[in-house]
Amino acid sequence: WEEDMTENIRKLNPKRWKVFQVLLLEDENMGNEQNLRDARPLVVTDEEFQSFVERHKAIPQMIPESNEVMQNSYLLLDEDMRFLDCSGGGKIPGESILKVGVHRALQQAGFDHGMFKERGGVFDWKRDRN
Repeated sequence: WEEDMTENIRKLNPKRWKVFQVLLLEDENMGNEQNLRDARPLVVTDEEFQSFVERHKAIPQMIPESNEVMQNSYLLLDEDMRFLDCSGGGKIPGESILKVGVHRALQQAGFDHGMFKERGGVFDWKRDRN
């Protein structure tokens, strides 16, 4: 969180640079026996994350996403086509869209549409093919 990546990001000149705060989720990345990953050593505080964002504010392509912004503003599907509700700090599967349809499944997703829009989830996907 203390590094300054400004020079390298400017050289790369990406269209968008997503900067995520590490989000811990139960049964996913908290280092328990049932977890495949342990992200605990990568966790930064909100203050540390904001410090990183502030240090890179001159990069207009940066899209910072704190845990608060990120947690409920993505729709995640598992292999059974179930939306995963992360609002409680884990990944709780709802009913499959194949069984109940998208509308009902979305109601079980814990999705925050307002936060999705606030974080810039809607943007122009066009890209230059040259």
